[in-house]
Amino acid sequence: MALSVNTNITSQTVQKNLNKAGDALSTSMTRLSSGLKINSAKDDAAGMQMANRLTSQTKGMTVAIANANNGTSIAQTAEGAMQESTNILQRLRELALQSANGDKSDADRASLQQEFTAKTGELTRIAQTTTYGGRNILDGSFQNQAFQVGADANQTISFGMNDISAAGLKGSYSEANATGGLTKLSASVTASAAVLPGAPAVTATTPFVQTGAAYVAPTAGNPQTFQINGTSVTVAANADIDAALGAITAAGITGVTKNAGDTALVLTSATQSTITGTNTVFGTTTASGGVTSTVTPAIPEGQLGSAAEININGTNVTFAAADNLAAIAGKINTANGTSNFGVSAAISAEGRLELTSADGKAIKLGNGTGAAANGGSGALAKLGLSSGTTEAKLDKTTSISLNGTEVKFSTGSTMADIVSSINSASTGVTASVNKDDGSLKLFSTQDITIADGSSGTGLDKLGLTGTPASTNAVKMETTVSDLSVLTAADSQRTVQALSDAIQQIDTQRSALGAVQNRFTSTVANLQSISENSTAALGRVQDTDFASEAAELTKQQTLQQASTAILSQANQLPSAVMKLLQ
Repeated sequence: MALSVNTNITSQTVQKNLNKAGDALSTSMTRLSSGLKINSAKDDAAGMQMANRLTSQTKGMTVAIANANNGTSIAQTAEGAMQESTNILQRLRELALQSANGDKSDADRASLQQEFTAKTGELTRIAQTTTYGGRNILDGSFQNQAFQVGADANQTISFGMNDISAAGLKGSYSEANATGGLTKLSASVTASAAVLPGAPAVTATTPFVQTGAAYVAPTAGNPQTFQINGTSVTVAANADIDAALGAITAAGITGVTKNAGDTALVLTSATQSTITGTNTVFGTTTASGGVTSTVTPAIPEGQLGSAAEININGTNVTFAAADNLAAIAGKINTANGTSNFGVSAAISAEGRLELTSADGKAIKLGNGTGAAANGGSGALAKLGLSSGTTEAKLDKTTSISLNGTEVKFSTGSTMADIVSSINSASTGVTASVNKDDGSLKLFSTQDITIADGSSGTGLDKLGLTGTPASTNAVKMETTVSDLSVLTAADSQRTVQALSDAIQQIDTQRSALGAVQNRFTSTVANLQSISENSTAALGRVQDTDFASEAAELTKQQTLQQASTAILSQANQLPSAVMKLLQ
C-alpha cells in the first residue's frame, strides 16, 4: 500500500467498520430495550406487515370473544324471562281447564277470570320490562341482531326474539259448530181434577141433532168434506144416509148414529164436539161454508167464584170469577199468542185442564204474582194443578249418527238427557243447549258429520233436519290477550290457543339454546385461534433476548476494537515525517 498523507484508506475502512458496529449496537440496544425484534420497517418490512396483521387479528379476536360472551348473556337473560312466561301460560291453561268443567257456575268463572286477567297483564309486563343494558329484548324490537364474533368484517352470528307479550303471543283453535232449530220435544201437564166450584155438571150424554133439517145427500159431482172434532170426513156425491154413516165410521169417528126414522144423523158425545165445514149431511148449509155445531160439554161447568192468577213460563194469566174451564183454556191460549210462552191449553176427555208445550219448551207453573184477591196461593189448586216445572221430553225412542257413531235416546228423554247421551258417546262431538230457545248445539274441534240413526226420526225430533250433513271445522287465529274463561266454550278455545302460545315460546327458547351453544363453540374457537396467532406474532416481532444480548456484546466488542484500531490508523500519515527527516 502506498504511503500517503492526503488519503488514509485504512482509517476510512476502520471508520466504516466502526460505524457498522455502532449501527448494529444501536439496533441491539433498541431491540433489547423495546423487547421487539421489529421496531421500524427497515428492521423487517415484510415481518412488520405480518406482525401488524397478526396484531389486528389477535386484538379483534379479543373483542369478538367479548361480543360472543355478551350475546350469550343476552340469550340467557331472555331465556330466564321466557321461563317465567311459560310458567304463567301454564297457570292460564290450568285456569281454563278449571273453567271448562261443568261444576263451575258463572260466578266461579268470573272469579277465575280475575286471576286470568291479572296473569295476562303480568305476561305483558315481563315482555315490556325485560332489558339488557337498558335495551328491551322481549317486546319485539330485538329482531335479527348481528353479533360480531370474528376479527374481520361480516363475521357475525345473528338472532332475535319476537314479542312475547299477551298481544304478541298467538294461538289458534279449531271448531265446528252445528245448531239445530226448534226441537219436537214436548211437555204435557194434566190437572189432577177439575175442582171449580159453582153449578153442577150437566148430563154426561147430551145428543146432538142438527136442528130443523133432515139428512140431505150430497149432489151429483159434489162430494162433501168436513171435520168432526178435527178429523176429516169425505162423503161421496149422491151418498145416502147409510153411505154417509159408513164414511164417518170408517174415519174412526164414534158416537154418530141415525135417528129412529133414518132421516137424520145424530152425534152423541160426553164432551164438547165440533163439526166444521160446509155440508148437508147433518142437515145444515151456510153460504160462508163454515158450520160449527156443539153439544153442551159433559164436564163440570162450575165457575171460579173469585178472580185468580197463575204464572206460566214467566207470564201471568188472570181469570175472572165467572170463568169456567173453557174460558180459562181460552185465556191461556190468548195469552200464549201474545207473549209466546209456548204452552197451549185444552180440556181433556175427562174434563180436566190440559197444558201442552211444543218446540222443546218446558212448562213452569206457579201462582200469580198479583194480589191475594187475584187468587193468592190457591189459584193453581182451583184448577187441579200444582207449582213446578215439567221438562219437554221425547215421545218415543229415536237416534242420530254423529261422525259414524249412532247415539240412541229413549222415550221420555229430556234435553239434558239427550245432551248427556251425546257427550258420553265418544263421538268427538260436544253437545249443549241454547239458552235462548232450547235448541241443540253441537261443537267439535274436528269436522262434524250428522245423519239420521236407524230409527230415521232423530234429526226431525231434535230439530236438526235443516242442519248440513257435514260441518267442517274452521281454524281461527287469536292472541292470549283476547282469550277468556268466562264461559265453558271460551275455556275450550283458550286451552287450544294456549298450547300454541306455549309452543311459540318453546320454539324461541330452542333457538336461544342453539345460539348459546353456537356462541360457546365460537368463543372456544376464537380462543384457540387467538392463542396460536399470539404465538405467531411473538415469533415474528418479539426480541430473542439471549441471542440479542450476545449480539450486543459482540457489537460492543467490535466497537471498542474499531475505536482502538481507528486511533492507530489515524497515526499512519505521521510515518511520512520519518521519511522526510
